[in-house]
This record gives sequence, C-alpha cells and structure tokens, in this order.
Amino acid sequence: MKVIDKEVTLTWTQPGGDGGAEITGYLIAYRSRFERLTHHVTVAATTTAKLNHFLCRRFYVFAVAAKNAVGSGEFSSFSEEVKIPNFYGNKCFPYIIML
Repeated sequence: MKVIDKEVTLTWTQPGGDGGAEITGYLIAYRSRFERLTHHVTVAATTTAKLNHFLCRRFYVFAVAAKNAVGSGEFSSFSEEVKIPNFYGNKCFPYIIML
C-alpha cells in the first residue's frame, strides 16, 4: 500500500481460485477508525487500485474481494491502519507505507 497526499494505492494478489468463472473485478471495502459505516468501491479486474478523497489526519483500513458472474467472494481481512498524512499548506505530506 502506498499513500501520497490524499491518494492511496492498493495492491493485492489474485485469489487462488475463481469459483469456476473468470474474475470480472474486485470490491474494495474501507472505513476510517471512527466510522461504523464501511464504504465499498468496485474496480476493474486488475490487482491494483488508486483511491482518493480521503481526509487527512485520519486512519483507514482496507479489504478486498474478487467478483465474477457468480457473485462476490469473501473479503480479505482488513489491513493494518494507514494514516493519511498531515496537511502542509494545501497538501498532505508525502507518506509511503509498504505492507
């Protein structure tokens, strides 16, 4: 996972099985430390995604699930918390985390 400004780049490995149908995309679930609501985003069938519009000085966790014509698989465990960096002027400090 890489965090620069308010953009998070996620990478993951393709699951070992596809349930008999080709993977057509992935679902990403995320939430901040103090939210009960989990947000979901659908992305293409690649194993990387860039998400943005996060609030600085907040902690977020992420999980991913594959989807195909049959439905969605189980979500991975949530990642460790990732902090969106502090503001410096109108931008956040660059901050990189590799998981």
